[in-house]
Amino acid sequence: MFDDLSTLENQAEESRKPSEKEDKPARSLSRWSHVIAGLIFCLLYFPFRGHPWSWPVAIAASYSAFVFAIALGLSLDYGDDFFGDTRVPEYVAGLLLPHLGILVPITLLAYLWLRAIPVLPQWATEVHRVSLWELCGIVFFWFAGTREGIWLSRKIKHRFPEGT
Repeated sequence: MFDDLSTLENQAEESRKPSEKEDKPARSLSRWSHVIAGLIFCLLYFPFRGHPWSWPVAIAASYSAFVFAIALGLSLDYGDDFFGDTRVPEYVAGLLLPHLGILVPITLLAYLWLRAIPVLPQWATEVHRVSLWELCGIVFFWFAGTREGIWLSRKIKHRFPEGT
């Protein structure tokens, strides 16, 4: 009777321990995806702010980095999974085509979002720290990028179920 109780306690302790997958390095890639995207945006937008192409290029590059950081972080256990098997990078490169189908409308929406600011009422664009218009844009693009990243990670996991 007491042996059953100690076995049950051991099982309960093991179930409370974090799984090994939570501590794997590639998982942190998806946790830091917003930082990576923000850094890429800053590196592409602010130095080239005077050029008309800086906004769309910065949006497209940072959105792509955000999406693929989430996808690779959620689908691969280690960086070795990506570089250890030549099939994985080829497959991920093949996912660029469906990503482009989403990236083009996202970039167009970002361009139109920026150009709509002069037409909007002042209460929507008035800046305290972040305007309501900016906040709505950030939330929309974050949600779209997260959903696309999860979708791509499922495609990678389906193709390589054990991480390779």
